[in-house]
Order: sequence, then C-alpha cells, then structure tokens
Amino acid sequence: MALKILIADDEQGYRDLFTYMLQPVGMEVTCVCNGEEAVQRVKQSPYDLIMMDVHMPEMTGPEALKIIKAIRPEQKVVIFSSSSDPEHQKEKEAEKEGIVACLFKPVDMEDVLRVLKEALGRDFQQEL
Repeated sequence: MALKILIADDEQGYRDLFTYMLQPVGMEVTCVCNGEEAVQRVKQSPYDLIMMDVHMPEMTGPEALKIIKAIRPEQKVVIFSSSSDPEHQKEKEAEKEGIVACLFKPVDMEDVLRVLKEALGRDFQQEL
C-alpha cells in the first residue's frame, strides 16, 4: 500500500518537483497551495507525512502545524523553507511544535530521501 503524503506549498514548481520525486518511491501525493487547505485535508483524511512550506499565503506553515497537531497529535510533519531566511525563526518555532525534520530550498532528491528516512524510518533510496 502506498504511503500518503500531503505537500503544502504556494509555489506550483515545488509541488510539481515533490510529486516528481515522491511518486517513483511509491508515495500517493496530494498537493495543496496553503496552510488552510492543508488543515482541511487533514480533517478529511490522515496522512503518513505532511511536507509543508513555512512561508505561504492565507495561513503559514507554523500556523497550520499548530491546528494540525490539535486535530491529529501523532501527525508527522516536515517543514521546508527558503534557505535565504538567515534567522530561520519560523523553523525554530515550528520545531517546538513537533516537526520531525526541516528541509531548505532548493531541495534535491538526496535531501528528500534523507528526510523521508528520518521521518518514516524507511530507506527509500533502495526503492529507486
């Protein structure tokens, strides 16, 4: 059975990139454009992992994370952000809220596979 992954990013290019990276390793990928949409999807269905951008319109990743954790406290979440944020304050705040890993854009397949292994305890490198 495929693992269900929710990608929340306001940039279409990153949603496409994550889908391109994750489908070949057996992931069922659902994409949304912002934190509000992510919260609505989590209310409808559980996910094995959520990968969420920090900086999104409507509702930021950390704001959505707080609501998601209230709905599903066991939910595993990976936060990603632009590495141009020198303070990484949003990531630090999100870490306190229970993220399992943090990715910095631009991402590559090696980073994504490392984070999947950290978050899910499974080495997806062998499945490529």
